[in-house]
Amino acid sequence: MQTDPTRRTFLAGGVTAGAIAIAGCAGGEEDPDPDPGTDDQDDGTDDVDDDPDETEPEPSQYEIWALDQGRDNVHIYEPGEGDDEFEHLAEIDVNELDGVPDEGVTPHMIDYSSDYEYAAIACTGGARTLVFRTEDYELVGNIETGPGSHMAAFSPDDEYIHVDVIGDGKIVRLDADLENEEFEEVDYIEVLADETVVEAGIESGSPICHQYDSQGRSLHTLGPSYHDGALVIVDHDEFTVDRAYSGDELPTNCGTMPHPTEDKFYLTAGLPSDPDEGEEGVGDYYVYDTAADEVLVDGESTEGIDAHGFWFTPDGEELWVLNRETNDGVIVDPETDEVVAEIDAYGPDQSDDPDERDAPDIMWTSPDGEYMFVTLRGPDPQSGDPHAATGVTPGFSVLSVEDREIVDVVEPDPIDDYSEADIDDEDTHIPDFHGIGVVPRGDFDSEIPNSPPF
Repeated sequence: MQTDPTRRTFLAGGVTAGAIAIAGCAGGEEDPDPDPGTDDQDDGTDDVDDDPDETEPEPSQYEIWALDQGRDNVHIYEPGEGDDEFEHLAEIDVNELDGVPDEGVTPHMIDYSSDYEYAAIACTGGARTLVFRTEDYELVGNIETGPGSHMAAFSPDDEYIHVDVIGDGKIVRLDADLENEEFEEVDYIEVLADETVVEAGIESGSPICHQYDSQGRSLHTLGPSYHDGALVIVDHDEFTVDRAYSGDELPTNCGTMPHPTEDKFYLTAGLPSDPDEGEEGVGDYYVYDTAADEVLVDGESTEGIDAHGFWFTPDGEELWVLNRETNDGVIVDPETDEVVAEIDAYGPDQSDDPDERDAPDIMWTSPDGEYMFVTLRGPDPQSGDPHAATGVTPGFSVLSVEDREIVDVVEPDPIDDYSEADIDDEDTHIPDFHGIGVVPRGDFDSEIPNSPPF
């Protein structure tokens, strides 16, 4: 199976935002009159501006879906009227949806179908994957995929959703009948029991994240610990393990990202520092040649600790990488695969004291290439090593791609509304943002699509 080159293309006049209000949050403003020059005027004349230079273009529209795994909510935003402003459209409380357990369902990571009409959300708590229709935010799929369902992603042809399930150590295959909005588990791979994996000397670890290459395969990192890190490559025609690399070769335990045009694949490896033992952590990235099946870059530094999420800019010229523990990162040139710049801070709170700095996690760019959106963990993290994942300001930061600086921090549920007693109370749910995704709502002038596979 080859990656569909038309996947992630932007459709003119794509789906529009749903007009419904969810959980008491109203939708955005009405669309402007598509043909203002034909309105009847009191003086009988047309009010048409013949000078195109005087006509302000409509802002590019898209939606940001940010997952709060602390309070089990999905918050949806769109660009506001002012520069660097974003307006809240809706809030989905996943525990209040029909057919979903009324507590303990934790939205963790998000991915979209090729036309962005459906969103798949893997839930680490609740042992399931949820599928939403993005037009009206309706839940159309609720599939029990196993404990610790960490990442769910559509195959390039949208025929399947593959889920990395930590608790069962499985890669689960769901048949995705989008026309009828029906989803069913049809197969799975028990990773550590697979013969190819055993022969590679891999004795521990569970599937964590994956993405698709141009050879009809998916590359799955293992973890969650760096010491469990490894790489498993799955052929989709047979749905079998094609290759496997132990941690001695590729100790990759987090991010997966294909090159937009070449047979290269980027992977991250992160390990938090251990202050009790006085040991510094790890922040590395690797580059794998998917055509030749060989390692091109064997562990380059991300100039920080606990390398985690990363994302391409829409022009395909920069790959941004972040370090969760040190709240910083680098920019890699995908032509040379070398670091060409550093990011000083992805979250506004930066400090030498790990208790006083933000912990960024996952990022996604705006389709117009103006912003990079980065989730920020909370002071009571629900996943990851507490030393690395404990943050200050839960929500998502907005960085200018051009200036590489933070221009806004969006807090759907401000942490200032919670007392220290609330944060210390195990029964009080504290915001903790992890997954994030962006849905284009029209045409954008981009060199590459807004999300992999490319």
